[in-house]
Amino acid sequence: MKLSCLIVDDEPLARAGIRHLLNQQNQFEIAAEADNGTDALRLAELHQPDIIFLDIQMPGLDGLNVFKQLANKPAVIFCSAYAEHAVAAFELSAVDYLLKPFSAERFQQALFKACGKIIDKLNRGSSKPAETPSYIDRLTIRDPGRLRIVEVNDISWIESAGNYIDIHVYSQRKSYLLRDTMAAIEKKLDPALFARIHRSSIVRKSDIVELRPGDKGDAEVILKCGTVLTMSRRNRNALADLFGHLT
Repeated sequence: MKLSCLIVDDEPLARAGIRHLLNQQNQFEIAAEADNGTDALRLAELHQPDIIFLDIQMPGLDGLNVFKQLANKPAVIFCSAYAEHAVAAFELSAVDYLLKPFSAERFQQALFKACGKIIDKLNRGSSKPAETPSYIDRLTIRDPGRLRIVEVNDISWIESAGNYIDIHVYSQRKSYLLRDTMAAIEKKLDPALFARIHRSSIVRKSDIVELRPGDKGDAEVILKCGTVLTMSRRNRNALADLFGHLT
């Protein structure tokens, strides 16, 4: 999963510079570009970008007023040749303020801040009434020097790994470490899709192809990929909706 970006600047060379820097990052994609504030609002509503790179001084609607009118506040990085607007930008909760011309390293720092804001937003989850649980649909993994988005729909199983959890994505033949606990991640996942079968493992129900009951109340859970997980006696009815209650 890539993070989508909207570039807004009335200068073609400025847009090209940001486009070039983003194209060097494989975890980002450019959803659209705009050269004025009015189009920026229209494209932001249409594409719902994760990050907006926003110039301030533009004909008609300036960048600060664009930010104020955004319906869903994404991570906004202001890009301007004028330092005097920085205070106003940060008062509007901008992620960062890049003073033109900026270096690739400074651009990378701003991207990292934006990803941090997106992580916080994902971890908070959407605000819904207490009686309607809200479950996450993606996770953000911190790899050395990068941030990676993992779709929950791609997760096959999760296992405990000390102070971390190991997230297995079989379709990618990869696993990712995330600093979290099994109890915490279990609460974030939809129980209709995932089951805690052991104190150290959570499995996607749709990836299960076979259950082999043991003689002590435990069982072996076989996944599509061939992985064999243990279901403990304590959790023996975690898959009752698939296999009925085990005796």
